[in-house]
Amino acid sequence: MSDDTLASYLTHWREADPQRATAWLFLRPHERIRFGALAALQNEWLKAVHDMREPQVAAAKLGWWREEMQHAAQGEARHPLTQSLFADAHAREVPVAYWTAAVDASLLALTAVPPADGAAQLAAVRPLAQAFAELETRVWFGTQVATARAVEVAAVMQLVANLRALATAGGGGLPPLPMNLMARHGLAADELMRDTPARRAAVRDHAVGLERELARAATMPGPLSLLRVVGMQHDLHALRLATRAVDPLAALQKPERGFRGLLKTWQAARIWRGHRSPEATA
Repeated sequence: MSDDTLASYLTHWREADPQRATAWLFLRPHERIRFGALAALQNEWLKAVHDMREPQVAAAKLGWWREEMQHAAQGEARHPLTQSLFADAHAREVPVAYWTAAVDASLLALTAVPPADGAAQLAAVRPLAQAFAELETRVWFGTQVATARAVEVAAVMQLVANLRALATAGGGGLPPLPMNLMARHGLAADELMRDTPARRAAVRDHAVGLERELARAATMPGPLSLLRVVGMQHDLHALRLATRAVDPLAALQKPERGFRGLLKTWQAARIWRGHRSPEATA
């Protein structure tokens, strides 16, 4: 594996979100490889679910990834991300079932039906959120700890990401808006790409519900990875802006920069390190 190839994957993942770049500052070099490669790998699976218009193509790609995780667990990794991850002793200690479960949940997400309302939307993304949260917990904390909070935070954050990408969605995955909100505001699926008063009202209504759910999940007990905490804090801030903004989608898409974000990330890093088990700190 070329160091340049891995660096390219990590740079692409990091530069897609300013919050990731900020969190990167608080990770040690070996942590950047371990946790960055995991996040970039999960991102590859999510892209297959959400960005591919042909479910058969997405299923084939995820099927390859499932085989790759099995190969990697046997010391036969072929992809730069898995080669990097499984060169790390802590990642190798994670049972292969956690890796394949995350891919299986991604495959299951390809067949999800459009949700009727916000509760159904959360229920639809929860299996994928659970698989990702359990894998993250193993890699980030070195042992199995309570994952209920991580699951709920990951589920709501996935819905926020779907909503944020409303105007550029590739056609895969679940609709960014539940059916009841589309009906309430008279929106057809082909109208979601256009900025209209109806779409703004529907996005604002959805942001209200997502902010409530994410605020609830944030108060639950249990550890979160540093990247998850930073993303959660940004999403909460963005959702609160969106509920009051004239253009809620633009408010959701606005990056949070400056000293305020840096300070919150530093505080999150201190909390995260306090949760880590001794064997996960090497």
